[in-house]
Amino acid sequence: MMITPFADDLSIDVDGLRRNTEFLVASGVDVLVSEGEFYALTDAERRLVVETVAATAHGSVPVVAGVSHPSTTEAVALARHAARSGVDAVMATGPYYAKADADGLRTHFSAIAECGLPAFAYNSPGRVGYGISPAQLADLIRSCGLAGAKQAAPDISELADLVVDCGDSAAIVGGAEIAIWPALCVGAAGNTATAASALPGVFRAVWRASRERELERGQELYARMAPLREAYRTAGGQAAVVKRLCELVGLAGGPPRPPTRRVSGDLDARLRRIVADLKGIA
Repeated sequence: MMITPFADDLSIDVDGLRRNTEFLVASGVDVLVSEGEFYALTDAERRLVVETVAATAHGSVPVVAGVSHPSTTEAVALARHAARSGVDAVMATGPYYAKADADGLRTHFSAIAECGLPAFAYNSPGRVGYGISPAQLADLIRSCGLAGAKQAAPDISELADLVVDCGDSAAIVGGAEIAIWPALCVGAAGNTATAASALPGVFRAVWRASRERELERGQELYARMAPLREAYRTAGGQAAVVKRLCELVGLAGGPPRPPTRRVSGDLDARLRRIVADLKGIA
Protein backbone atom coordinates (compact mmCIF):
# COMPACT_ATOMS: atom_id res chain seq x y z
CA MET A 1 0.00 0.00 0.00
CA MET A 2 1.96 3.00 -1.26
CA ILE A 3 2.17 6.39 0.38
CA THR A 4 1.96 9.60 -1.61
CA PRO A 5 5.11 11.66 -0.93
CA PHE A 6 4.72 15.42 -0.62
CA ALA A 7 7.24 18.23 -0.95
CA ASP A 8 7.62 20.81 1.81
CA ASP A 9 5.02 23.02 0.07
CA LEU A 10 2.61 20.03 0.22
CA SER A 11 2.62 19.51 -3.56
CA ILE A 12 3.05 15.94 -4.78
CA ASP A 13 6.71 14.95 -4.97
CA VAL A 14 6.47 13.27 -8.38
CA ASP A 15 10.18 12.49 -8.62
CA GLY A 16 10.03 11.00 -5.12
CA LEU A 17 7.01 8.91 -6.10
CA ARG A 18 8.93 7.54 -9.07
CA ARG A 19 11.90 6.72 -6.84
CA ASN A 20 9.69 4.98 -4.28
CA THR A 21 8.02 2.95 -7.04
CA GLU A 22 11.38 1.89 -8.46
CA PHE A 23 12.50 0.82 -4.98
CA LEU A 24 9.42 -1.33 -4.43
CA VAL A 25 9.66 -2.94 -7.85
CA ALA A 26 13.33 -3.80 -7.19
CA SER A 27 12.47 -5.13 -3.71
CA GLY A 28 10.34 -7.91 -5.16
CA VAL A 29 6.88 -6.94 -3.88
CA ASP A 30 4.04 -8.83 -5.54
CA VAL A 31 1.63 -5.94 -6.10
CA LEU A 32 1.69 -2.14 -5.90
CA VAL A 33 -1.50 -0.61 -4.50
CA SER A 34 -1.79 3.09 -5.31
CA GLU A 35 -4.35 4.22 -2.74
CA GLY A 36 -2.36 5.99 -0.03
CA GLU A 37 -3.78 9.25 1.31
CA PHE A 38 -6.29 9.58 -1.50
CA TYR A 39 -8.53 11.46 0.94
CA ALA A 40 -5.98 14.29 0.95
CA LEU A 41 -5.72 14.53 -2.86
CA THR A 42 -7.82 16.23 -5.49
CA ASP A 43 -9.22 13.96 -8.19
CA ALA A 44 -6.68 15.44 -10.63
CA GLU A 45 -3.87 14.59 -8.22
CA ARG A 46 -5.19 11.07 -7.83
CA ARG A 47 -4.97 10.67 -11.59
CA LEU A 48 -1.41 11.99 -11.57
CA VAL A 49 -0.38 9.49 -8.91
CA VAL A 50 -1.89 6.56 -10.84
CA GLU A 51 -0.25 7.68 -14.09
CA THR A 52 3.13 8.07 -12.40
CA VAL A 53 3.10 4.70 -10.65
CA ALA A 54 1.82 2.84 -13.73
CA ALA A 55 4.38 4.44 -16.03
CA THR A 56 7.25 3.79 -13.60
CA ALA A 57 6.29 0.18 -12.88
CA HIS A 58 5.85 -0.30 -16.65
CA GLY A 59 4.29 -3.73 -16.32
CA SER A 60 7.05 -5.22 -14.16
CA VAL A 61 4.73 -5.51 -11.13
CA PRO A 62 0.91 -5.49 -11.15
CA VAL A 63 -0.54 -2.11 -10.12
CA VAL A 64 -3.91 -1.76 -8.38
CA ALA A 65 -5.38 1.74 -8.43
CA GLY A 66 -7.66 2.93 -5.67
CA VAL A 67 -10.84 4.52 -7.05
CA SER A 68 -12.84 4.99 -3.85
CA HIS A 69 -15.28 7.90 -4.03
CA PRO A 70 -18.63 8.79 -2.46
CA SER A 71 -20.00 9.34 -5.97
CA THR A 72 -20.47 6.31 -8.22
CA THR A 73 -20.08 8.60 -11.24
CA GLU A 74 -16.70 9.85 -10.05
CA ALA A 75 -15.53 6.38 -8.98
CA VAL A 76 -16.31 5.12 -12.49
CA ALA A 77 -14.45 8.07 -14.02
CA LEU A 78 -11.40 7.25 -11.90
CA ALA A 79 -11.65 3.57 -12.88
CA ARG A 80 -11.82 4.41 -16.58
CA HIS A 81 -8.82 6.70 -16.21
CA ALA A 82 -6.94 3.91 -14.42
CA ALA A 83 -7.67 1.56 -17.31
CA ARG A 84 -6.35 4.10 -19.81
CA SER A 85 -3.24 4.57 -17.65
CA GLY A 86 -2.28 0.92 -17.92
CA VAL A 87 -2.90 -0.38 -14.38
CA ASP A 88 -3.89 -3.98 -13.83
CA ALA A 89 -6.87 -3.69 -11.46
CA VAL A 90 -8.91 -1.22 -9.41
CA MET A 91 -10.16 -1.24 -5.83
CA ALA A 92 -12.86 0.75 -4.10
CA THR A 93 -14.64 1.06 -0.79
CA GLY A 94 -18.38 1.39 -0.69
CA PRO A 95 -19.60 4.98 -1.07
CA TYR A 96 -18.88 6.97 2.07
CA TYR A 97 -20.90 9.82 3.64
CA ALA A 98 -24.02 8.67 1.74
CA LYS A 99 -24.50 5.15 3.11
CA ALA A 100 -25.43 2.65 0.40
CA ASP A 101 -27.89 -0.19 0.96
CA ALA A 102 -27.48 -3.61 -0.66
CA ASP A 103 -28.95 -2.51 -3.98
CA GLY A 104 -26.88 0.67 -3.94
CA LEU A 105 -23.70 -1.33 -3.35
CA ARG A 106 -24.51 -3.61 -6.28
CA THR A 107 -25.09 -0.58 -8.51
CA HIS A 108 -21.84 1.04 -7.34
CA PHE A 109 -19.58 -1.99 -7.80
CA SER A 110 -21.23 -3.18 -11.01
CA ALA A 111 -20.55 0.20 -12.57
CA ILE A 112 -16.90 0.13 -11.46
CA ALA A 113 -16.46 -3.44 -12.75
CA GLU A 114 -17.66 -2.33 -16.18
CA CYS A 115 -14.46 -0.28 -16.62
CA GLY A 116 -12.87 -3.39 -18.07
CA LEU A 117 -10.33 -4.10 -15.32
CA PRO A 118 -10.49 -6.65 -12.49
CA ALA A 119 -12.20 -4.85 -9.62
CA PHE A 120 -11.96 -5.41 -5.87
CA ALA A 121 -14.37 -4.34 -3.13
CA TYR A 122 -12.66 -2.87 -0.06
CA ASN A 123 -14.51 -3.24 3.23
CA SER A 124 -13.19 -0.69 5.72
CA PRO A 125 -15.92 0.06 8.29
CA GLY A 126 -13.74 2.37 10.38
CA ARG A 127 -13.02 4.65 7.44
CA VAL A 128 -16.30 4.46 5.52
CA GLY A 129 -18.68 4.59 8.47
CA TYR A 130 -20.46 1.29 7.84
CA GLY A 131 -19.46 -2.28 7.17
CA ILE A 132 -20.21 -4.71 4.38
CA SER A 133 -20.93 -8.13 5.87
CA PRO A 134 -19.17 -11.26 4.59
CA ALA A 135 -22.44 -12.40 3.02
CA GLN A 136 -22.85 -9.05 1.26
CA LEU A 137 -19.26 -9.11 0.02
CA ALA A 138 -19.74 -12.62 -1.33
CA ASP A 139 -22.90 -11.45 -3.10
CA LEU A 140 -21.06 -8.47 -4.61
CA ILE A 141 -18.22 -10.67 -5.85
CA ARG A 142 -20.67 -13.00 -7.57
CA SER A 143 -23.33 -10.59 -8.79
CA CYS A 144 -20.98 -7.82 -9.93
CA GLY A 145 -18.26 -10.03 -11.34
CA LEU A 146 -15.58 -8.76 -8.94
CA ALA A 147 -12.11 -10.29 -8.84
CA GLY A 148 -12.11 -10.32 -5.06
CA ALA A 149 -12.19 -8.24 -1.91
CA LYS A 150 -9.95 -6.53 0.58
CA GLN A 151 -11.39 -7.25 4.02
CA ALA A 152 -10.45 -4.79 6.78
CA ALA A 153 -13.26 -5.50 9.24
CA PRO A 154 -11.92 -5.39 12.81
CA ASP A 155 -13.38 -8.83 13.54
CA ILE A 156 -10.97 -11.35 11.97
CA SER A 157 -13.76 -13.90 11.77
CA GLU A 158 -15.34 -11.81 8.99
CA LEU A 159 -12.22 -12.34 6.91
CA ALA A 160 -12.20 -16.05 7.77
CA ASP A 161 -15.85 -16.40 6.76
CA LEU A 162 -15.23 -14.67 3.43
CA VAL A 163 -12.24 -16.93 2.71
CA VAL A 164 -14.40 -20.00 3.36
CA ASP A 165 -17.20 -18.68 1.15
CA CYS A 166 -15.21 -17.24 -1.77
CA GLY A 167 -11.55 -18.07 -1.33
CA ASP A 168 -11.56 -20.80 -3.98
CA SER A 169 -12.99 -18.54 -6.70
CA ALA A 170 -11.89 -15.01 -5.79
CA ALA A 171 -8.82 -13.27 -4.36
CA ILE A 172 -9.55 -12.46 -0.72
CA VAL A 173 -6.88 -10.33 0.96
CA GLY A 174 -6.58 -8.89 4.43
CA GLY A 175 -6.77 -5.14 4.70
CA ALA A 176 -5.47 -4.45 8.21
CA GLU A 177 -1.68 -4.35 8.40
CA ILE A 178 -1.76 -4.69 12.18
CA ALA A 179 -3.45 -8.10 11.76
CA ILE A 180 -1.33 -9.39 8.88
CA TRP A 181 -0.23 -12.64 10.54
CA PRO A 182 -3.72 -13.63 11.80
CA ALA A 183 -5.12 -12.77 8.35
CA LEU A 184 -2.66 -15.01 6.56
CA CYS A 185 -3.25 -17.78 9.08
CA VAL A 186 -7.00 -17.86 8.34
CA GLY A 187 -6.30 -18.25 4.63
CA ALA A 188 -6.12 -14.77 3.12
CA ALA A 189 -4.30 -14.82 -0.23
CA GLY A 190 -2.29 -11.81 0.89
CA ASN A 191 -2.49 -8.67 2.99
CA THR A 192 -1.88 -5.02 2.23
CA ALA A 193 0.73 -3.21 4.32
CA THR A 194 1.43 0.51 4.23
CA ALA A 195 4.75 0.14 6.06
CA ALA A 196 5.90 -2.13 3.23
CA SER A 197 6.47 1.15 1.39
CA ALA A 198 9.59 1.49 3.56
CA LEU A 199 10.24 -2.02 4.92
CA PRO A 200 9.05 -4.52 2.31
CA GLY A 201 11.40 -7.28 3.43
CA VAL A 202 9.77 -8.04 6.77
CA PHE A 203 6.29 -8.20 5.24
CA ARG A 204 7.51 -10.46 2.47
CA ALA A 205 9.09 -12.70 5.14
CA VAL A 206 5.80 -12.90 7.07
CA TRP A 207 3.93 -13.85 3.90
CA ARG A 208 6.55 -16.49 3.06
CA ALA A 209 6.32 -17.95 6.57
CA SER A 210 2.58 -18.38 6.15
CA ARG A 211 2.94 -20.08 2.77
CA GLU A 212 5.69 -22.40 3.99
CA ARG A 213 3.74 -23.16 7.19
CA GLU A 214 6.57 -21.91 9.39
CA LEU A 215 4.40 -21.08 12.39
CA GLU A 216 7.15 -20.18 14.83
CA ARG A 217 8.93 -17.98 12.28
CA GLY A 218 5.73 -16.11 11.46
CA GLN A 219 4.91 -15.58 15.12
CA GLU A 220 8.43 -14.33 15.78
CA LEU A 221 8.29 -11.80 12.95
CA TYR A 222 4.81 -10.63 13.94
CA ALA A 223 6.02 -10.12 17.52
CA ARG A 224 8.99 -8.08 16.30
CA MET A 225 6.55 -5.81 14.48
CA ALA A 226 4.70 -4.98 17.72
CA PRO A 227 6.53 -1.63 18.21
CA LEU A 228 5.30 -0.60 14.76
CA ARG A 229 1.71 -1.36 15.71
CA GLU A 230 2.19 0.65 18.90
CA ALA A 231 3.60 3.56 16.87
CA TYR A 232 0.42 3.61 14.80
CA ARG A 233 -1.66 3.80 17.97
CA THR A 234 0.46 6.65 19.31
CA ALA A 235 0.22 8.61 16.06
CA GLY A 236 -3.47 7.91 15.57
CA GLY A 237 -2.91 6.41 12.13
CA GLN A 238 -0.40 5.15 9.60
CA ALA A 239 0.32 7.95 7.14
CA ALA A 240 2.66 10.13 9.22
CA VAL A 241 4.44 7.08 10.64
CA VAL A 242 5.12 5.45 7.27
CA LYS A 243 6.19 8.72 5.67
CA ARG A 244 8.82 9.08 8.36
CA LEU A 245 9.88 5.45 7.95
CA CYS A 246 10.38 6.13 4.25
CA GLU A 247 12.61 9.10 5.04
CA LEU A 248 14.62 7.04 7.51
CA VAL A 249 15.42 4.43 4.84
CA GLY A 250 16.32 7.06 2.25
CA LEU A 251 13.04 7.23 0.33
CA ALA A 252 10.65 10.11 -0.30
CA GLY A 253 8.16 10.77 2.46
CA GLY A 254 7.69 14.42 3.24
CA PRO A 255 5.03 15.94 5.44
CA PRO A 256 1.47 14.65 5.56
CA ARG A 257 -1.22 17.09 4.54
CA PRO A 258 -3.32 18.65 7.32
CA PRO A 259 -4.98 17.75 9.53
CA THR A 260 -2.46 14.91 9.92
CA ARG A 261 0.79 16.07 11.50
CA ARG A 262 4.41 14.97 11.26
CA VAL A 263 5.75 12.66 13.93
CA SER A 264 8.29 14.14 16.32
CA GLY A 265 10.06 13.71 19.63
CA ASP A 266 9.86 10.34 21.33
CA LEU A 267 7.88 8.75 18.50
CA ASP A 268 10.56 9.68 15.99
CA ALA A 269 13.18 8.03 18.19
CA ARG A 270 11.02 4.90 18.38
CA LEU A 271 10.73 4.79 14.60
CA ARG A 272 14.50 4.91 14.27
CA ARG A 273 14.73 1.85 16.50
CA ILE A 274 12.06 0.08 14.45
CA VAL A 275 14.01 0.69 11.26
CA ALA A 276 17.21 -0.55 12.87
CA ASP A 277 15.48 -3.77 13.93
CA LEU A 278 13.40 -4.54 10.84
CA LYS A 279 15.26 -3.13 7.85
CA GLY A 280 17.60 -6.10 7.43
CA ILE A 281 14.88 -8.74 7.38
CA ALA A 282 14.34 -10.27 3.95
